[in-house]
Amino acid sequence: MALKIDRRLSNIGRILGWVLVAIIAVALIKVFIWERGYYHDKSAEQRAKADVVVTKIETVLAPSEFEPTEKEVAEYQTGQNIPRYLDIPRLEVHARVRESAVDMNTLPMPNIIYDVAWFSGSGMPGFGGDILVSGLSYGKTKPGIFANLDSLENGDEIIIERGDGEKFTYQVADLQIIDAEEAENKLSGVQRRIDDKETLSVVTVRASEDGGEYDSIVMLRATLK
Repeated sequence: MALKIDRRLSNIGRILGWVLVAIIAVALIKVFIWERGYYHDKSAEQRAKADVVVTKIETVLAPSEFEPTEKEVAEYQTGQNIPRYLDIPRLEVHARVRESAVDMNTLPMPNIIYDVAWFSGSGMPGFGGDILVSGLSYGKTKPGIFANLDSLENGDEIIIERGDGEKFTYQVADLQIIDAEEAENKLSGVQRRIDDKETLSVVTVRASEDGGEYDSIVMLRATLK
């Protein structure tokens, strides 16, 4: 009789041991999933920025000048944390934001004069980083979306709407116009926040008189309101 009791106790202990192992395994999996999501959302952009430093801007010689219809703009979609639209009320700008990547330290420009490009290695709205976007100020025969970007003043507002519909308003804090030759030394500045605040950096280029490669760069910085 005593042997039977011992076997039962031994079986119960074995079962409890396996239950404990299963609980620990589930807890570890949950921690792993949470950590992976946290670091992807919170610091992926910081890691990317450390690897890529923008030193020049792509030259787009023949961007499309076909203006998207209101329906095409309205139906445009992105991921929930990804910039979807950029608005500048003072300039009556409402533009789609296209995801882009930096290649060979060169900041890409959109291939449509009515769109804006967002560097996917920079920050995302609402996550406290530095968001870097670019756009064209000119096409072959028409002005681009950022034709009058250099007319903005401190305090003017720029709004970014994410794919999930949430909007973030930034106030212009600094605007510089630099020569193309200064790009290598000064462009890296647009990849840093202002006073530890979430910062939106907007870059465009201005064409030379003969309509060839750009001769100057407009760099605008705005902080989250």
